[in-house]
Amino acid sequence: MKIIILSVIICSALYNECQQPYDKNIEFTTWADCMREGTNDTLTLYNVMGDKYINKNKIFIKFSCREKIIKLDEKT
Repeated sequence: MKIIILSVIICSALYNECQQPYDKNIEFTTWADCMREGTNDTLTLYNVMGDKYINKNKIFIKFSCREKIIKLDEKT
């Protein structure tokens, strides 16, 4: 069985570093759904952080979707 996992990474261009990737606890069945969720999560995070924090720390967010093949018995 193939699933798609979304990873989100918050970075600072000011400090030239990124936090550890965060894997979202949702399994997607299509690439498009994962991409939409990553885009929505990015906008949500920017809204939560606010302009002042983003500008002060030069924040940018990266996300990626990756396919993972799992055995059916791994899921139980």
